Amino acid sequence: MLPDLLRAWSAMLTPTTALALAIALAGCVGPLPYRPERQPFGATISADISVREDRLLVRIDSEGYRVERAVLLRDDDTEVVPEALVPPDAPPSGGLSIGLGVGGGGGWGSYSVGTGVGMGLGGPYREATTLAVFRRDVAGPPPWRLRVKVVGVEPVDIIIDPARSGR
Repeated sequence: MLPDLLRAWSAMLTPTTALALAIALAGCVGPLPYRPERQPFGATISADISVREDRLLVRIDSEGYRVERAVLLRDDDTEVVPEALVPPDAPPSGGLSIGLGVGGGGGWGSYSVGTGVGMGLGGPYREATTLAVFRRDVAGPPPWRLRVKVVGVEPVDIIIDPARSGR
């Protein structure tokens, strides 16, 4: 049953169908729940937060652009710097690749030659988040005002209020 299903699926999955599916799935990737009131020109920036023991973990999505700085601002405008600002992993490689393979058959003297074309979605956007780690006791109670500075983009403030997020 399963091999028949896989054969049927692979027969339907033409290169055009695969590309359409990849584009549709890429469209499902959206910004994180907290966003600035006004997005800066040149990038879409969003954030999310989780609490782990005595730390606040703030994920910052900047469309793959490098986050230079991320701080929490208190009501008196004093800055709380993160203990760590962890950049995303290296970007995935993408683009067009062409390969040629030669394989031999056993004992009958038959050989086969195959070619293939691989397509990656190596566009300017990639889902990659920077992680800012803050001490919870230093950050204080929510809501938090996160100031993010991304390379080449003006700084933005994002209000992170778990009570208003609807989660």
